[in-house]
Amino acid sequence: MKFFLLLFISIAAAAPGLLAARPNIIFIYADDMGYGDCVVYNAGISIPTPNIDQLAKEGLRFTDAHAPHATCTGSRYGFLTGTSPARTGVKNTLASSRAVIDEGESTIAQLLKDQGYHTRMVGKWHLGFNLPAGTSKKTINDKSTLRGGPMDHGFEYFHGDYAGLSEFPIRGRNQVGQAIDIRTQNRTYCEDVVKMIKEHAKSDGRKPLFLYYALHEPHNPHLPEKNLVGKSGVGPYGDYLVQMDHWVGEVLKTLKNTGLDKKTMVIFASDNGASKKNMSTCPNHLANGVLSGYKAMPLEGGHRTPLIVKWPGRVPENTTTSALVNHTDFFATFADLLKVDYAKRYPKSARDSHSFLPVLSNPSARHSRPPMVVLGSYRIGSWKLIADGYRGNGKNAKATALYDLSKDLSEKTNLLKSHPKKAQSLLAGYQDFLHSRDLKTDPRK
Repeated sequence: MKFFLLLFISIAAAAPGLLAARPNIIFIYADDMGYGDCVVYNAGISIPTPNIDQLAKEGLRFTDAHAPHATCTGSRYGFLTGTSPARTGVKNTLASSRAVIDEGESTIAQLLKDQGYHTRMVGKWHLGFNLPAGTSKKTINDKSTLRGGPMDHGFEYFHGDYAGLSEFPIRGRNQVGQAIDIRTQNRTYCEDVVKMIKEHAKSDGRKPLFLYYALHEPHNPHLPEKNLVGKSGVGPYGDYLVQMDHWVGEVLKTLKNTGLDKKTMVIFASDNGASKKNMSTCPNHLANGVLSGYKAMPLEGGHRTPLIVKWPGRVPENTTTSALVNHTDFFATFADLLKVDYAKRYPKSARDSHSFLPVLSNPSARHSRPPMVVLGSYRIGSWKLIADGYRGNGKNAKATALYDLSKDLSEKTNLLKSHPKKAQSLLAGYQDFLHSRDLKTDPRK
């Protein structure tokens, strides 16, 4: 009896440490938000983003973080699976015909679910579904069962959209039959997120929460609520950013009011840079800051995005890091945190994921990430090659530009001719990557 009493006391004493090692995780993913779309990344802009800025003051801001792709589907696929879409050929058009994530591929949600997390998703999916035979996106209804979506890839709850704002959102595996106002749909999603946080706060807390909140803002159509029209001073796009910041604030406020903020890791990022269309509507606002290019381009403006991580007691406040990371790296980072051998347990996932866990506790920690591929670009250290023209196994890829980002962040000076050996070295690495791919689709289409 005495032995079991001592054992119980030992387990109880260790429990706080075990729970601290398994924080609640809330990942907020903006849609088409540029590197310069919030004050903390672009000082002096007129668009007020107080909640995102406050998140940065309370956490760690990354200055060299990258989306897995320069468009929506590829980035969401890369974040969830830890595999670069450049390796498997995932792009936006694939999501319109079928579920993008294969049955053999595990996601971050599955990883965390296996470690005892409640897993929830709200918002934009954009990774396709396997629709019932004889149906299409336009003909599915509330009786249609949608397979291959969040509920089949580790999430226990889903309330969101097929791809963009829709009058008929999806809950679980079925489309909702009752139409709603798309101008207030974003508010509906935020209210759902707030409700889940409150419910989790009332639970026994033995199972931590993973919540993937995929925002629609600031992707077009820009539909800010009436009370926010004109708040940015730069038009509907800016007002939509203000609205997005408001939702972030609602999440942070709820965490604080429920007491969960001390036990929660909050991550804020964007799936790619600002689009050319958005930038054209705000000529006096540099949506991608000093970066050149925009959404769907291999230039930095296409895929270098804001990334902020807040984790009280573990991530130092008001700090920055220049560590090179990609959103594919979250799979390995979470596995590292939870001490999971992901390569052994999830062999078909996380093939391009590299843990940056040490950086979270020590922003100045040395972090040498292996080469990074994003949409026709190949990065090693500060050197970046842009290539195109590949066919078949990738051996015909040709270098078109070379930049040293440590000296030329805006990619104004092409060093291809002045540094031919460096360009050839990077091109060889890029060709090897292309040659080793396992494509889901023919990249030439």
